[in-house]
Order: sequence, then C-alpha cells, then structure tokens
Amino acid sequence: MVNKKRRLLLGGAATTLILIFAGYWFYFAPPGEFPGKQQAIKEMMKDFPNADIELVQDIIFIDSEHVLAPFVTKDDGYGLSFWEWRKHNWEFVRIDTGATPQLWKTNPKEPGSYYIIWNFHPDNRLDSLNFYLKKDGNFSISDGKHRYFPKVQMELKVDIDEKSSYGFTKLPDEWIEFILTENQLIKSSMPNSIFSDFFPPDQYYIGWRSMNKDGSDEYPAFPQNSDGFGSGDNQIEPLMYMDKMEIYK
Repeated sequence: MVNKKRRLLLGGAATTLILIFAGYWFYFAPPGEFPGKQQAIKEMMKDFPNADIELVQDIIFIDSEHVLAPFVTKDDGYGLSFWEWRKHNWEFVRIDTGATPQLWKTNPKEPGSYYIIWNFHPDNRLDSLNFYLKKDGNFSISDGKHRYFPKVQMELKVDIDEKSSYGFTKLPDEWIEFILTENQLIKSSMPNSIFSDFFPPDQYYIGWRSMNKDGSDEYPAFPQNSDGFGSGDNQIEPLMYMDKMEIYK
C-alpha cells in the first residue's frame, strides 16, 4: 500500500514537472534559428508564387522575434518580407514586392517598438527620405466650452546609403512621447475599453516624401507596379505619400 502511494506521488510529481517544462517551452523558450536565405525564398514562393523572388538581400533581426528580409525579384523589383516567431516557428507575415515605406508595429501597445522600413530600387537615386508625424488642428464646442487643438508636425530626415537599397529606423523619442500622450487622451475620452480596442486613435498619421540626388522631389519612378500578400493579423501599415501642399511651412 505504501509503495503504491509512493508510486502515485512520484507519478504525480513527474507529471507536474512535465507540465511545467511544456509550459515553459511553449511560452518562454527562445526563438529557434532563422531559416537560411534559400529556405526563406522557398517558403515565400510556396504561398506567394507571384512574388517571383530571385534573392534575399539580407536577414535583419529587428529583435529576437521579428526579422526583416529584403529581397529582389526576377523582374528587378525590390521588396520586403516580414517574419515573426509564432507557435515555435518562423513565419512570414507579409510580403511587399514594391516596398515603399512601411510602419511595422512589432508590439502594437509600445510605440517604442515601431519601425519605419523601406526598400527602394537603386535607379530612383534617392538622397534622403523625409518622414512626418502629423495631426490636423481642430476646434470644437461642447457644453458651452470652446476647445482648440493645434496642428502638429514632426519631421525625421534619413539619409539614404548608396550601398544599400533598404533600411529601417525607429521612431524618434519625441514621436513616441507624442503617440503615448495621444493614446492616453483617446482612452480617457472613451471609458469603455471595448470601444477603445475597436476604434484606435486616428487623430495623427505618418507620411513620407523623398529627395533625389539631382535635387528633385518627385514621387520615385520605381516601383511602377507592386503587390502584397500577408496574414490578416500582422501589424504592418503602408505609409502615405504626402503632397507638398500637405507639409506645414
């Protein structure tokens, strides 16, 4: 009888250890090795053959669970692929064959984890990219109180490296502080958290313009065509191109 109880106790302890180990492995185990460039191409082409990828230019770890893999297609297009560590596997969550600037929210709740990413065809001969965080001013009257919200414009200039068609940058600290403040204002004005989740802040937006090496600032000629494929739950947003008239002087 004693031996039976001991076996039951030992069996229960072993089961508990196995569950603890499995739980750790499922939730806390570090990401595995990222596939090589050729394997990455095979996986992308299997699900999105229209990409017609010829080579992956680089494997860039944005952080331990997010990887950027810029690529070139067989018809000389320059694109981006975004990868995440999900369910103990590296999965690409989006591909863009004509990769104008994108905003990747690697952690949507933390603006400090937002990255602007691009991959322009070298024939565009870009000298710099200018990014703008903007909020339009407005005026309102509520309960007899007049409220004025001034317009906001913040600028970030990034010089383009002649040796590389692709690049990325984190948002500046002052942008992060502004976004955090805006998000808090929205939450306080929408006390029901359910609606806050369905209607995220939209008072501000991020746009871009470019400057060519010859001094012109027309929209880049390449890519002329673009295509994309991705999972519906990715946090990647294309940035809007801004007309000169939209820039506050």
